[in-house]
Amino acid sequence: MVFCNSCGKPMVEKEFGTNIDGSKNHDYCNECYQNGEFTEPNITLEEMITKNVKKMLNKNPRADETMFTGVLLQSLPGLKRWSNQLEEE
Repeated sequence: MVFCNSCGKPMVEKEFGTNIDGSKNHDYCNECYQNGEFTEPNITLEEMITKNVKKMLNKNPRADETMFTGVLLQSLPGLKRWSNQLEEE
């Protein structure tokens, strides 16, 4: 299984983002990356976590928000997009 290195969502080929030349980008999903650029270039890691928790709660309204937040806090910082930012700080 391939996961987006920005939001962490599992991806199949039709969900891959695109490079500037239109080819598929296997690192990022099409929600996060299109035409060689991030769709939300200024989003912070914290904002991405909040956004993803909201999406997850919309799909699973009875789920525990704290659990989703904890899972994302542990997994997202290690993804390619965010680990690069942490090294720059």
